[in-house]
Amino acid sequence: MSSQVADSFVDGEDVFVAVVGAGPAGLTAAHKLAEAGKKPLVLEADPRYVGGISRTAEYKGYHFDIGGHRFFSKAKEVEEFWSKILPNDMLTRPRKSRIYYDGTFFSYPLKPIEALFNLGVWESTRCMVSFAHARVRPVPDPTNLEDWVRNQFGRRLYEIFFKYYTEKVWGMDCREISADWAAQRIKSLNLGSAVWNAVKPKRLFGPKDKSQIITTLIDEFRYPRQGPGMLWEECARQVSSMGGRVVMGAKVQKLEKRADGAWDVHVDLDGAHKVLRAENVICSAPLRDVVEHLEPKPPAPMLAAARAL
Repeated sequence: MSSQVADSFVDGEDVFVAVVGAGPAGLTAAHKLAEAGKKPLVLEADPRYVGGISRTAEYKGYHFDIGGHRFFSKAKEVEEFWSKILPNDMLTRPRKSRIYYDGTFFSYPLKPIEALFNLGVWESTRCMVSFAHARVRPVPDPTNLEDWVRNQFGRRLYEIFFKYYTEKVWGMDCREISADWAAQRIKSLNLGSAVWNAVKPKRLFGPKDKSQIITTLIDEFRYPRQGPGMLWEECARQVSSMGGRVVMGAKVQKLEKRADGAWDVHVDLDGAHKVLRAENVICSAPLRDVVEHLEPKPPAPMLAAARAL
């Protein structure tokens, strides 16, 4: 499902707003600007696909997602935006998530009876005792993922389900990962809420609206018919149809602040160096790369912080 957008720009062109990156953030911003008649110019480094890490690659007629992407939001405006882009192709699907441990698949969110059966009485008892101990004697002011998850689930469940998976995926010791990061990834969830979610009568205790749902515990989500890239491909097409442009293979090399407050955006396009003047720049590229490409150069501490991200 490669991009059908093939717009370009001329060297020295003057634009109202340049959007760096054609991922979800960049294309959403560009779509809103195009609706307001601002005709944005989107610069995407990838020569073929829009969508960033939410793209859907195509190979021999088959579609492949780059990682899993479920479409669920507590914000009504976000849900409405997706529906507007793909009014007939945003499917609702039941969630089916599994944890594979010791040769057995576990439902996620956890189902207490299933977990008890799969782990066995002895291991389950150890998990519950560990959880009780963590609630009675939590780590005060946890600063890393290990301590944060231990407080929420107990050390035993942390060691079984969280530690090795996290370290394998992110390539870091859990004690080197911030507790703030853990709180965002596993927002509002602990063992108690997982158990309650599994046993509560949905009709009596179901949330009144999506804002009350613990995101980690959702049991259904929306998904584009042909993968997440389908939504962003259509978004890019709509940006172009409203007068904007999405330029593929455009690698931004430098963002240079001008004396008049505008920006000179230096771009490598098919091996040719081009510069455009933009009154405004929206940059959805990784912050580490953005800071490196600013001119004049930011202070050394800022560069060091960005390189450490």
